[in-house]
Amino acid sequence: MTSARQACVATAVSAFEARAVGLIGAGRLAAALAAGLARAGYPVRAIASARIESARSLAAALGPGVAASADPGDVAAACDVAFLTVPDSAIRPLAERIGWRQGQVVAHCSGALGLGELAAARSGGAVPACFHPLQTFPSRTPEPARFEGIFCGVEGAEPAHGWLEQVARDLGARPFPLEGVDRAVYHAAAVVASNHVIALASAAARLWAMAGLPVESGREALAPLLLAAANNVARMELALALTGPVARGDIATIARHLDALERDPGLRELYRQLSDELLRLPLGHDEATTGRLRALLAGPGG
Repeated sequence: MTSARQACVATAVSAFEARAVGLIGAGRLAAALAAGLARAGYPVRAIASARIESARSLAAALGPGVAASADPGDVAAACDVAFLTVPDSAIRPLAERIGWRQGQVVAHCSGALGLGELAAARSGGAVPACFHPLQTFPSRTPEPARFEGIFCGVEGAEPAHGWLEQVARDLGARPFPLEGVDRAVYHAAAVVASNHVIALASAAARLWAMAGLPVESGREALAPLLLAAANNVARMELALALTGPVARGDIATIARHLDALERDPGLRELYRQLSDELLRLPLGHDEATTGRLRALLAGPGG
């Protein structure tokens, strides 16, 4: 971005005053985001949810001065910025049923969807935007600390883009632009890194039980391995973070694993495909070892 462009953006962002911020949706993301915004000094004034008790509970957690409503139009009427913290399927219908006003910022929080979902808001004069935190939000208890150190995708015209970048930084996150990004593939990356880790934990627990170990201890026993691997990924290049038989080029051990997993073809195929993915990393094996590993993992027949 040129210095002249940066100056224009800075002027536009500084000129935008969010006198009131509201959230439509009062689920897990909303709880963390609303608490984070309030902690950072943003004027959260209204929460709306079809489940009025959820809106009231979140509003009460934020303190006095936050209104709760079952009508999302109340947030649109009262706030300069509205975050749509609702399921993806609800974003477009919600944007279409509300009367937006000129200059208002309407930001959905979907990773998979672009700004086209907010076409109705744009037609009403509002500025459509996206604010997507790359984080899991498993609890309805407000947890503003979950934004600290994460990346947060931002999209939208100015002044919304620059303002949302500042919001991300004030929450402790690192903003990055989503303009021009294949949103479905981007969101798939996030799903693989988060949701599919749970699938791997489930598969590992099944293998634990298959080995003859107590089912009830599988999750607790394997969780430290998962946490250590995740910490390695956070600190190191992937090839250096990897340990185990593929990293060592231990062909005999991998062959024993594949033989043992013949009794469950689904788990065997999952093991094979994930091990094959690891061979994409620069592991430093000699050509012969890499060839033997690829041949072993080439298909269901080994």
